[in-house]
Amino acid sequence: MKNYLLLLLLVFSFSFGQTKEFPLKNEDFSNYLMNYETPFYGTISTKETVIKLKIEKAVKNPKKAEQYLVSGYSDVDGNKAKFSGQIVFTQKYNVNGEPNDMLVFGDFVLNEDGFGEHVGTFKGKLRIQTPKRITKESRATVTFKGNWKNNSGNLDFDVWWANFVPNDISKVIFK
Repeated sequence: MKNYLLLLLLVFSFSFGQTKEFPLKNEDFSNYLMNYETPFYGTISTKETVIKLKIEKAVKNPKKAEQYLVSGYSDVDGNKAKFSGQIVFTQKYNVNGEPNDMLVFGDFVLNEDGFGEHVGTFKGKLRIQTPKRITKESRATVTFKGNWKNNSGNLDFDVWWANFVPNDISKVIFK
């Protein structure tokens, strides 16, 4: 009986210790993340100041297929800052009413380079709606939402950017 309980405990702990593998490890989302070499636009701060963000490089990590290493720049009212960071895809869902589309969710952290009050870190969630069958011609809506906190810790703003203009960003679902 002891051996049976020990085996059951071992199987139970092993099954819950497993991390769920991202199901789209063979897909490449680099072009979507770089928005086909076009900047993303959105807003930052309570004043809804326009932010332009361009991901110039997105490289899929060969050891972790769900992770992309990215770099580029942000531009807020002429204050440009280069950044580098990572995007990690976490979940995939089918789209209700759109049998050929899927939603892909992930997390991002982008660290701006440099010094000063207007240099910091972007953290948050991203969402991609794309056809299930991704080709070189495929297009997707890509939306990032999170916050930006400066390195000094005295500024903290909500931020979003996308490759389209949503009617109401609060109604865009993130996971």
